[in-house]
Amino acid sequence: MRLLNKMNPELEKKIKDSYFVGRLATKEDLSGTFLDRPIKFIGENSDDIQFHIKCLSPIPEEVSKHLTFQNKILTGNTRSRQNLKIFNNKINLDRLFFTERIEKVKELLSDKLIVFKLDPKPEFIYVDIAKIENIKPGTSYSLIPGPSLKIGESIEDLETKLAKKGYPITLKYYPNIFDPPEFIYFEDYLYQVDMNQSMNPTTYSQKDGVDVRFMKIGDDFADMVHARIDGDLYFVELNRLGDLRDKMNDEGKNLTEHYSYTDPVEDHLESRPGQIPEDNLNAFNKNEFEFLSKFLKKAQNQYRLFYNEKDMISFHISVKTNMLTIIGGMSGTGKTQLAKIYGETLGLELGKRMIIVPISPSYKEPNDILGFLNPSTGVYHESETGLVSLLLEAEKYSDRTFMVIFDEMNLSQVEHWFSPFISLLELDEDNRYLTLFSEQDRCINGQYKSKIKIHNNVIFVGTVNYDETTTEFSDRLLDRANVIYPRKMSFLDIKKNYSKYEKITEIEPVSMLNASFLKNTANEKDILNLLTEEEASLLDELHALLHTYDRQRGISFRVVNGIARFISNIPVNEVGEPMISRKEAFDFQVSQRVLSKVKGIETFVGPLVGDYRDSSYEEGELVKILTSERAKQVSSFHYSIEIIKQKAKELALYGYVQ
Repeated sequence: MRLLNKMNPELEKKIKDSYFVGRLATKEDLSGTFLDRPIKFIGENSDDIQFHIKCLSPIPEEVSKHLTFQNKILTGNTRSRQNLKIFNNKINLDRLFFTERIEKVKELLSDKLIVFKLDPKPEFIYVDIAKIENIKPGTSYSLIPGPSLKIGESIEDLETKLAKKGYPITLKYYPNIFDPPEFIYFEDYLYQVDMNQSMNPTTYSQKDGVDVRFMKIGDDFADMVHARIDGDLYFVELNRLGDLRDKMNDEGKNLTEHYSYTDPVEDHLESRPGQIPEDNLNAFNKNEFEFLSKFLKKAQNQYRLFYNEKDMISFHISVKTNMLTIIGGMSGTGKTQLAKIYGETLGLELGKRMIIVPISPSYKEPNDILGFLNPSTGVYHESETGLVSLLLEAEKYSDRTFMVIFDEMNLSQVEHWFSPFISLLELDEDNRYLTLFSEQDRCINGQYKSKIKIHNNVIFVGTVNYDETTTEFSDRLLDRANVIYPRKMSFLDIKKNYSKYEKITEIEPVSMLNASFLKNTANEKDILNLLTEEEASLLDELHALLHTYDRQRGISFRVVNGIARFISNIPVNEVGEPMISRKEAFDFQVSQRVLSKVKGIETFVGPLVGDYRDSSYEEGELVKILTSERAKQVSSFHYSIEIIKQKAKELALYGYVQ
């Protein structure tokens, strides 16, 4: 069908995320149009079939105003691969004689309920059939969406979000071109809601001051549903909505009265904004939220890289608040790919404003990654890594973002080849200069100079493995870097939620030269005051414990500042909810900044991490601290305790923790 006027890309995207139901149009439906038959060949010499669908579910006004016909007649054809696939699966269209095709397609579609999507083009819009339900179509249908929960969330989490109000709820196939839903359905329960829409097309939240009513409905609802899209969308005859309202009035309960939420909110949800000290709460940054959404989607839907989403957000916060972020983990899990995807989402092209520097075991000094000046000839010989050229470019264009990825950086002793950068990591931008050669030395190739200023526009990321081929990090380096071990999602969880990770060929990066949202927002002049008294006290206790067993170990001011900086840069979504709760963030930082130093032989590590014998774990001093009543005021420390137990297993197996 030809459009009256072109749709904008945002509307096209929303349409593509929507589902509709309809039936094969009749001649009566086509009256008043220039269409003469419900099904026909497109041209005299064409094998392609055109068919017309009468839409029976709502077409949003924002869409219908672009349509040629206002009687909800939509057109599809077999030039669509999706339609051809459906027809071939049902009636083997390609093997039918030319004279049989029209009749067989008509027979297939007649008196059936057709579930379809719309495929908008610049001047046309077409029907793509999703499935054909062998059920006699009703007169008209209403949509009832089902919420999409995160992995690990349950119906209790959903009900907490609804009862507490203001929390984001994703309705995957119900973009905000439709009117806000009256009902949502999840696992045999129907909820009568009154929801706000948000800037994110498929994110909603229950309105403050409006109570949710709910009831268990089970088989009664299944009998009303004529078509469904997984557990995300249900089509119910419009005349049955009155039945649902009556049933809800008679049998429904008030959600806030039914549940007693005496437990802390964190038991059900991530912390709300009010749980974070007011000085530490970031404002919603639309560019940052859009970037993170694209980063997650690019990793999962384009590259099929399935990491825990909160670990990926943690990686982003680390990039904002540290000059160097290190990604650790087992080989083959996509650590370098994760860093590369992050750069691509920022719009960086590999080989231009983003480079990967593979670290060789032969690297012994900075010259191996930078290059050297020949004092006899005055020629500067840059290393083949291209690092110096990129840093010179980054100095020249300080308003643009650049990225350096040191791949497998612990294949050689990091403190040797990386030594100039270790000193630079803690300096303010005004004093951060990388020295290539002495100012007194003569250099005849003029693009090189003795010092390069390293602005905050350069992102440094390293990846590391831990095996017999790698070297350890010194505490000097660990004080200056954040070490993240992103957890891969379980294969079972990926399989269960595979429809969420539909393969997408390309996801556009954010359109900006310099990602201003990467700027650290913490108040550097009052950094320690960003921690609560309970958090500071716990860090004192952990420092005292480490210092007791090794006078050279502990928690430095640099580490504490890094933790405060990390917690103060937690991004929030469009409804003001932190994307990682403060308690989770503190847990992450203890594992990343404190537990990374718990390594070495049994005499130091053993009392700290505890003992694993015959699959039985005896907790050490660290777990005792993290499970104390004082610690519980700060966080549950689930993640850190798992890391400690893993170190105890490693100690039992090898007599050493790396």
